[in-house]
Amino acid sequence: MIQPKLQTFGALPAAQKVIAQSIDYADDTHEIAHIHHRSQLVYATTGIVRVVTPGGLWMLTPGHALLIGSQVEHELYMVGKVSMRTLYIDPDALPAGGAECRMLTVDALLRASLLGMFDSALDGEATAGSGAVPTRETLLVPLILRLLQLACARAPDKRLPLPVNARLRRICERLIAQPASNDTLEAWADEVGASARTVARLFRQETGMTFGQWREQLRLAEAMSKLAVGHTPGQIAQDLGYADVRTFSAMFRRAFGCTPQQFRQHLSETD
Repeated sequence: MIQPKLQTFGALPAAQKVIAQSIDYADDTHEIAHIHHRSQLVYATTGIVRVVTPGGLWMLTPGHALLIGSQVEHELYMVGKVSMRTLYIDPDALPAGGAECRMLTVDALLRASLLGMFDSALDGEATAGSGAVPTRETLLVPLILRLLQLACARAPDKRLPLPVNARLRRICERLIAQPASNDTLEAWADEVGASARTVARLFRQETGMTFGQWREQLRLAEAMSKLAVGHTPGQIAQDLGYADVRTFSAMFRRAFGCTPQQFRQHLSETD
């Protein structure tokens, strides 16, 4: 079994409560499984990030960030060109307990504070007799930590659960890679060497959903990410294995209370 890579930052930044890093990724970039000693806040100003841990999948649509706990193994998949602004946070500076990952709504104040961590103009310049000038870290880190504390307190569980059972995990990973697959539960069960009845029981037991419900939730997550990077409903319907765009639109509206076009319009208004 390949051990996940441990990413560290050396001794110099060790005393900092928050380390800020800006990274740009090309479409379809994959960050292999790794862990950090610190918690990580993943936020994309453009593009979509899919985060996969041993216990779940999160799709970071615009206006959301993911707080990944310390020592939590995770992989990152980029959808579209991604401009990531990420913070590595001393776990002792965050609320104790809670889920391994938390999807947070990024409101205007939190967004401005996060982006301010990358604005060197906020460091200012010392003038004669003025004494020490606050840096962006001393100005913003206490505010960011307080805003994250508030956001964590109201963060719902937005993950798509992933099973631990090795045979179910194989099915889910194949579907994540090929969400358009319409293979039946019986076909998948035969492929992994189990009975359909066993697979159906384990899906309910480990994810709280039927196989069909899980696949639909995966497709909804994929649909949101594709809409966010400019794909048309017709393209998405074809990519996700729907018979036609009308069937896809009806499913989307049933789940979210709006059409794919309305959802995309809302995204453009919040950019």
